[in-house]
Amino acid sequence: MKKLIISLLIVAATGLTGCEKWLDVNKNPNDATRATPDLILPGVLKVWAEDMDPLKTTFGAWMGYWAHAGGWSGWYTTKKYEITSSFMSLYGYYTGPLTDSRFVRINSGTNVVYPAITDVVDAWYYSHLVDAYGDVPYTEACQPDLTLTPRYDDDKEIYLDLIERLTNAVNVFYNKVNAPDATTNSIYAFKNTVDIVFGGNFDNWRKLANTLKLRLIMRMTGDMTAAQLKALMDNTADKGFLTANAYINPGYVKSSGKTNPVWNTFGMSYTDVITSANTQYTLNAYMHKKLQNTVDPRLNALWFAPASAPAGALVSLKFGTDGDFTVQPNTTVAANYHWVLISSDAGVNPATKVKTGSAGALEGTALFLASESYFLQAEALARGILVPSVVGTDVNAAFRNGITASLNACKVSSADQTTYLSAVADITGDPLSVQVQKIIEEKWVANYFLNHFESWCDYRRTGYPDPVGLGSDYEMLSYYPGGIIKRQIPRLFPYPQGDYDLNKVNTQAAITKQGVPFTTNEYPFNARVFWDKAPVK
Repeated sequence: MKKLIISLLIVAATGLTGCEKWLDVNKNPNDATRATPDLILPGVLKVWAEDMDPLKTTFGAWMGYWAHAGGWSGWYTTKKYEITSSFMSLYGYYTGPLTDSRFVRINSGTNVVYPAITDVVDAWYYSHLVDAYGDVPYTEACQPDLTLTPRYDDDKEIYLDLIERLTNAVNVFYNKVNAPDATTNSIYAFKNTVDIVFGGNFDNWRKLANTLKLRLIMRMTGDMTAAQLKALMDNTADKGFLTANAYINPGYVKSSGKTNPVWNTFGMSYTDVITSANTQYTLNAYMHKKLQNTVDPRLNALWFAPASAPAGALVSLKFGTDGDFTVQPNTTVAANYHWVLISSDAGVNPATKVKTGSAGALEGTALFLASESYFLQAEALARGILVPSVVGTDVNAAFRNGITASLNACKVSSADQTTYLSAVADITGDPLSVQVQKIIEEKWVANYFLNHFESWCDYRRTGYPDPVGLGSDYEMLSYYPGGIIKRQIPRLFPYPQGDYDLNKVNTQAAITKQGVPFTTNEYPFNARVFWDKAPVK
């Protein structure tokens, strides 16, 4: 009897197991399946493109590019330099792209290519966070299973780790191209279709990673010696830098929410209607004067008046003056339109200056500029961080290549390019301080519309361009009459209130380390990221 009972139990257990397997096929079709790196990475890269957009407006105003056109109200905190804990928080980077990037990295198994791409993405995001706030969460960030109150890492230590990660990425991309086993079954396997930046061209990924690495190294010129920075750069100095603009394009189409995000904000809607932002921001008197002084052909390539303007005359505004035209020719034009720079004609006919909208909506979003690559090389060569025999160029050639890349991006004619470049003197024999000033000032022009944040960083690092160097009527600083907090370009953002509320101990420790009162009239102007060494002007 005991044997019979045991046998029946075995049969019953077998039957139950079979039943469970049979029930498994009746799964809820709406249950989420497990994501894989190739499914997540395109979204990370797409958001990367979209995160270029919010950095344009505030820094466009602060860095002498934009003023706010007459007929519009607002931007008061920007004009007053009223930088509080609720001012333009970048902490959304943590809950979006950085969290997804970490997922890609830790779920790539033995594959080394996906993590290398996340090294580049992370270096861009975390360096921006450091540049804006100083110490920020890094080693414990984006790990809610570990802690909901991540500690704040030292800003310089974050930079050094990002440089190490970019070095790794450069080598991975180099080996990916040159490895004999770069097949679908190797550690270098990769689906080119998920790469909306370079389409699987890892020579270009190598150059992008190396150029971003050079940007971070050049940030530290006031904090470390040239010899120390050269030592950081030497291991990849021969691996090349970008020679063409890098763009992100997930496949933009002329449909609601699916066009180039920059064009959709500052150019035209998907139905070819000029956006409000296109007319809200007008030419800053500082940029107008500076480019007029050098007879720079990019002035008329970048800006044009609407059809109602008398003879198409350009006008400009002092930042913060609420529509008070101050620069000749004096007209009643309410705004200038700016040419939205993306990867081609950006929907503007350069001959007639008539917007068509047919191209810009579909073009890629600029991620990194060839002009910046050349200017970074030029400054690094001037300082001895790069060596001509290794990189194959010298300081003056790199400087002129940067200008040429910018002129080409602005669709300046060959004749006008020749005229402008003929007036640009050779900088080889100039003192280092003069070389740096000339390089940064040309880089400032090239950054227009595409990288205002970088110009803010260059100003804090080098003091150029001089915000008051063109005279009292053409200053970069705000002229707002309604009570400016301090007439000075802010140096650092206060930490967001939300993070202070939820992670008070660690946030307060970072604030205390700065040694500056956490007040609206002190902290943004006197707190500094580790590499910010330029004097206040």
